[in-house]
Amino acid sequence: MRARLILFIALLLGTPASVLSEKTFTFAVIGDSGTGGNHQKLIAGQMLAFHQNHSWKFILMLGDNIYEGGDPKDFDKKFKNIYKKLNVPFHATLGNHDRRTARGQSQVEDDAFGYVGKQDEYEFHEGPQIGGKRLARFICLNSGAWKEKEDLSRREKSLDKWLSKSPDYHWNFVFFHHPIYSFVESKSRLGWLIGRWGHGSNMNLRKIWEQSFIDGGIDIVLSGHDHFYQKIRKQKGGIHYFVSGGAGKIRKGIKKNHPEVEFGKVTYHFLHFEVSEKEVRFAAVDEDGNIFHRGCIRKDERECSAQSQEEKGDLVE
Repeated sequence: MRARLILFIALLLGTPASVLSEKTFTFAVIGDSGTGGNHQKLIAGQMLAFHQNHSWKFILMLGDNIYEGGDPKDFDKKFKNIYKKLNVPFHATLGNHDRRTARGQSQVEDDAFGYVGKQDEYEFHEGPQIGGKRLARFICLNSGAWKEKEDLSRREKSLDKWLSKSPDYHWNFVFFHHPIYSFVESKSRLGWLIGRWGHGSNMNLRKIWEQSFIDGGIDIVLSGHDHFYQKIRKQKGGIHYFVSGGAGKIRKGIKKNHPEVEFGKVTYHFLHFEVSEKEVRFAAVDEDGNIFHRGCIRKDERECSAQSQEEKGDLVE
């Protein structure tokens, strides 16, 4: 039975069955989820169906976990009750909405959100040792605190220390709320005079972080804040950036045809990742259970072909 399940998953995601082994782990990603509304619940239902076949190790939350202001009275109805059937550990980062109540400290101190060491910035690792290296490491940053220069000296020292350890891992991930690569349309031909539909790239954070990420061997960066899905083409240092802010809210205005955008779509969704020594495979899944974008990222120079077309059909037999 186990062999049949592994084969089914391999065929579904285009992964060789030999890769799906004890040397592989999977996880999920949601961003801007915490509305407590029907779309969040539909996404949670699809996540449960997907998890039953893929056994996620954990779920990353990319911020705005509790709308509108991160109030603890909303933790049950906008987070815990919605995802409790998953029975999977969460690891969250703070979004701007989370920080509106006591700077998000009550969320950081609640074990359900998985802030390691009850810190708003932290690292953790997952997967076995392969060839003397742990399979993957994840760094959580509080982008709102960096934007507002809160305790910046301490945060810089911690990030430098974490990045210095990147050679100890096959894959290094960073996740935070405000994207440093995100492309949105202007509301009219007057451009910035009228405003944008979304937030777009945070250029100040890009100036602060991008070179550190390059020098520090980061492979993949995950952010939310803009309420859509966008996979950015490989940037400086070979880093891949994802925007995933559609687990509870969506907003029009995504720029799909920008030369730096591999694929984008405005839809409610979550992300699935599968990590092995040589590659990371990903799939973006909507609230109807359809994979609408998938692909893989390799350590060597060979490129995996991402599939941008709609792929209809249920994810579970």
